[in-house]
Amino acid sequence: MSKNKIAWEKWDVDIIEEDVIEELLESHEEEDAELVHEALEFMGKIPALVTTPLGVYQMHDKMNILNQFECWMGYTNFDITPEVRDIIEKSPGVELLSILSRYRFFLGVGKLFEFPDVRKEIESQLCNEASPLNEETQSAVDAIKIVISQDKYWAIFVSPNGHVEYTSTNDDNDEAYLNDLLGLEKRKKASGGLILQNEDI
Repeated sequence: MSKNKIAWEKWDVDIIEEDVIEELLESHEEEDAELVHEALEFMGKIPALVTTPLGVYQMHDKMNILNQFECWMGYTNFDITPEVRDIIEKSPGVELLSILSRYRFFLGVGKLFEFPDVRKEIESQLCNEASPLNEETQSAVDAIKIVISQDKYWAIFVSPNGHVEYTSTNDDNDEAYLNDLLGLEKRKKASGGLILQNEDI
């Protein structure tokens, strides 16, 4: 099986430009010149629009996602499963995530984060040579999830070599669970791997 790969493409602004409209209108007969000018004048009053995978926004609208985030498209050679989606979404700096297809996602990086750091974190989780998400390990994780998903809180740690550990609880203030989770996070930070959770604590 080939190594997991992610190709990145910065999302460029695609403004609906007036000059494109003007080119289309230039094909009209000269007697339509007045109509053409009226149409251009009208189009000039319409705010510049930008298309994104999440819809069309006015270019200078503060709520335009391109004004709020640094936006990137990610292309993978592996399935974007719910587990993969969760890993991307929980990576520090990922403020917006939209899964567009089986192999493509769109994300927005928060203003106080750097894309190279976000990219490195996501790729370290999903693209290691010895990816913990191989078929055998995924089967083990799925079996464990069936058992522990009845609990209110749960976490599964998969080490880089595919070793799986888990912890779960129904208690909102379970210190043993929180200590276990802290231990799993320390191991992940020290040696890599990934942690799957149903909720952030």
